[in-house]
Amino acid sequence: MTATTSLKLPEALKASIAQVAALEGKTSHALMVETLQSAMEDALARQQFYADGEASFEDTLKTNAVFGAADVKAYVMARVAGRKPIRPKAQPLDAAKPMNRVHG
Repeated sequence: MTATTSLKLPEALKASIAQVAALEGKTSHALMVETLQSAMEDALARQQFYADGEASFEDTLKTNAVFGAADVKAYVMARVAGRKPIRPKAQPLDAAKPMNRVHG
């Protein structure tokens, strides 16, 4: 089901939309709908990325365990090369360098 809405666009934007739509063989309406859909998919993916990162950060604070960057890189590179390396082991955070929340 579709809903009708109204947008007030600056003349320059409206002209750009018409130009791009014509070059792509679409109507201005179709181009705007596709563009809005794509922007919403990107925004939702970005929000999920942030949520996943926050959950990972919270998990790290709870478990106090991290993986060494060099170990992870070696593991990934070995997998890419087709080998079957042993997964890196989690290590406790260095107590001298505690993780502090520095963001929202």
